[in-house]
Amino acid sequence: MLIAVSALLICFISSVHIISKPAANQKMINVQIDTCDNPDAKINCCFVNMPSKLTSVMTIAGQNEPGDKLIITGTFFKSDAVTPYPNVILYAYQTDNTGHYSKKGDEKGVQKWHGHLHGWCKSGSDGKYELHTIRPARYPDNSVPAHIHAAFRLPGGQMGYINDFVFKDDSLVSEKYLSSLSDVGGTGVVDIQKTPKNIWTGKRDLILK
Repeated sequence: MLIAVSALLICFISSVHIISKPAANQKMINVQIDTCDNPDAKINCCFVNMPSKLTSVMTIAGQNEPGDKLIITGTFFKSDAVTPYPNVILYAYQTDNTGHYSKKGDEKGVQKWHGHLHGWCKSGSDGKYELHTIRPARYPDNSVPAHIHAAFRLPGGQMGYINDFVFKDDSLVSEKYLSSLSDVGGTGVVDIQKTPKNIWTGKRDLILK
């Protein structure tokens, strides 16, 4: 009986040793976790996947994107509201014309959550920028006004969110909504008008204090 137990113990120890010992040709796999693949990712994740070269024009939606075309122009100003602020990087993302953050499948990082309608631009020497996109739709539950989310990065590296771009003709842009906003970048309310070519246009200047 003692001999049988000893033999069984030796087999068990040998088995553990064999399992824990890596094969001679086994390679270590370096698994990299995308820390920006998170709906609550830190703000710096908004700028991780941007192109290496940016212009003052951000194209969020391509020509074939369903929805009404929208162009928003404006100028970044320093805290005195007079001096143009050049080289400010603006990131924006939005819903499609059905109110969803729809995806194409090739998004990376936080854009997996923001959807395919996103983009970047950098203000010119005159502080000016442009957004070329479609007019976003409200969320399906009509809980908040239709909007475009946005964040900025200053030349020195400081980052922040600004109040969403919203539209003056949206009935959900109410006093209650406006009272809930921060003081960064103004209210974000854009008065848009439709051109004879059926393109919505508006202007939003941004003062960064």
